[in-house]
Amino acid sequence: MRAPAKLKLVAGAPDTLVAFIARRGGISEEEAKAAVERGAAFLRGRRVREPLSEVRKGDRVEVTLRPPEEQPRLARERVLHLDAEVLVVDKPAGVSAQEDLAGGPALPQLCESLLEELGETQTQALLVHRLDRGTTGVTVLARTKKAQAGLLEEFRAHRVKKEYRALVLGAKAPDTGVIDLALGAGERGLRRVDPQGESALTRYRVLERYPEAALIAAAPETGRTHQIRVHLAALGCPLLGDARYGGPAFLTRPDGARLECERPLLHALSLSLRHPSGTRLDLTAPSPPDFEEACAWLRRSR
Repeated sequence: MRAPAKLKLVAGAPDTLVAFIARRGGISEEEAKAAVERGAAFLRGRRVREPLSEVRKGDRVEVTLRPPEEQPRLARERVLHLDAEVLVVDKPAGVSAQEDLAGGPALPQLCESLLEELGETQTQALLVHRLDRGTTGVTVLARTKKAQAGLLEEFRAHRVKKEYRALVLGAKAPDTGVIDLALGAGERGLRRVDPQGESALTRYRVLERYPEAALIAAAPETGRTHQIRVHLAALGCPLLGDARYGGPAFLTRPDGARLECERPLLHALSLSLRHPSGTRLDLTAPSPPDFEEACAWLRRSR
């Protein structure tokens, strides 16, 4: 029998991490060791890479046993801008901004590999802002600590202009509007509308309407975690594919044709900000194929 993809365990007795995972996961110690060393194991809520880490009775262990079948990489075509201080890429879906339970390289590591492939002698890539794992589009990284500090200040001061494209369920939202709802922490890492939370404001406009859905342009003026996803869900228009916030995994037409939504259909289309040198950067990322295919499917539903 094949081992499960992920395990969430509680230790009943002291053990080493690799032995505990092997026994409870029904796999060899070699497989368990490989999972730990690639960063796919969390012990007491912290990532550990040492296979012989001590597991105590009552400890919680989470581990992803199956590595990605193919090591992800960023294609050169995804570079939207590159200079000595700034790298801007078109982030694909399925790549996290930081290491998470799924393991594997996060966006900065992929960017560093890409810079090396491009022949750059300085390959450091530092996060400035984050897109969710399932979100695609314009993402800015700094190549020096000084550039990172300057870019972070642009985001903190809300001087960065961003526009997203979102495919949402429901087409009853007004043509334009402002969603001004504070956000707080919810359960299981989710966010929720909370009057006592952090202020969050999103401007939106409806670009196209379909029988069951709509294409929306969303411009967040603040950068809260999951802001657009929560705001649009609160409007009664959750993202297609965003099951965590009430969005459907698929839509079906009367003729039986089915649209499968394998991720939240959200794309960071454009971003404008001041470069550390003082010049202006205006960047745009083309919509990915799955987003365009979903739009085409919805248009045929009219």
